[in-house]
Amino acid sequence: MKVKKTTSSQLQVIRKSNQLIEARYRLSVWEQRLILLLACVVSPDDEDFQDYELRVSDLAQRFGLDKCKAIYGEVEKACAELVGKRIELSTPEKRIFATWLSYAEYAEGSGLVKIRFDKSLKPYLLQLQGHFTQYPLSHVVNFKNQYSIRLYELLKMEAFKAKQGKFTRDFSYEQLRSFLAIGKDEYSLFGHFKSRIIDAVVKEINTNTDLYIVEVCYGKTGRKVTDIQFCVNIKPKVEAIQLEMAEEPPKEQTHPIVARLISLGYAPETAQRDFKKYGVKRLERNIAYTVAKQQEGVVKDLPAYLNQAIREDMGGAWEVVKTKAVEAEAQKQVLSDQREKQAELAHLRKMAEMAGVPLETLLPKKRKGGQ
Repeated sequence: MKVKKTTSSQLQVIRKSNQLIEARYRLSVWEQRLILLLACVVSPDDEDFQDYELRVSDLAQRFGLDKCKAIYGEVEKACAELVGKRIELSTPEKRIFATWLSYAEYAEGSGLVKIRFDKSLKPYLLQLQGHFTQYPLSHVVNFKNQYSIRLYELLKMEAFKAKQGKFTRDFSYEQLRSFLAIGKDEYSLFGHFKSRIIDAVVKEINTNTDLYIVEVCYGKTGRKVTDIQFCVNIKPKVEAIQLEMAEEPPKEQTHPIVARLISLGYAPETAQRDFKKYGVKRLERNIAYTVAKQQEGVVKDLPAYLNQAIREDMGGAWEVVKTKAVEAEAQKQVLSDQREKQAELAHLRKMAEMAGVPLETLLPKKRKGGQ
């Protein structure tokens, strides 16, 4: 089979069928990065998959991982896992299971990986006619949470329904857990699911993409959360600019953080200068700080405010305060969960006393091999 070599200038747009977006699977952040990179390389007009040769340096540059010392080991591990990683594509009529990759080759010290999508995924990535979603890779390169890409795609596929730049998407609580492939024993308390998944993912999507989740509404049946609604705004002009860049890539490679600065009003030469002078981390935290202040209505001149924030590293102290606030909220949630369990235990103890039966008979039975 012919091997297709790639360069970073080709790595631009993700196109997936909506059925693939709603498939049941769970991948690590590194595995998702490799799949995204490969999805960019695949031509949607191809009739069959090829062996694709990817450079680890392209992945590092595209995802801002130039300083990651473990990148070669992570890429090798992701390749090995994806060959056997299952994806469920079942429909109401059929139970369908497939694997992501049918072949992976990594030559030690070469900096190259040769991989191939499994042929069963052809209907979901090639010759796409309708019911598919596309978005620029640049929207998701800064994601660190493994669930952020999944939720972004699930929302993005509904963006065509937007009216005046706004739309909603509803999930049942169990349906969303199923899409994200979260097991019954994971995040079993809703408070943990909300703080560690929903809240974290919403923050990444709002900061990095063309979507802004204005509100997450939780519907209850009795005291139990059964439904989740995401109220989403489409940020003006962002997608058009990014897709235009994707279709007509610049001749020179542009680091994602430089592209982000440019999209926020920086001149290209100023963006490149600050990138070289301050580095990715400082720019990332001050962009996040400026965007947060803009949403609070504090910022009138975005480029000027961002320039000052970067020079004075205003985002540094803000990041520390934010981290402490998140930790405090997590601790608060833990205490709340403990109090709820204690209250429930006291209630069961009282019922046992009234019924004249041992408390143990009213306690939930533990599953074998679990907690």
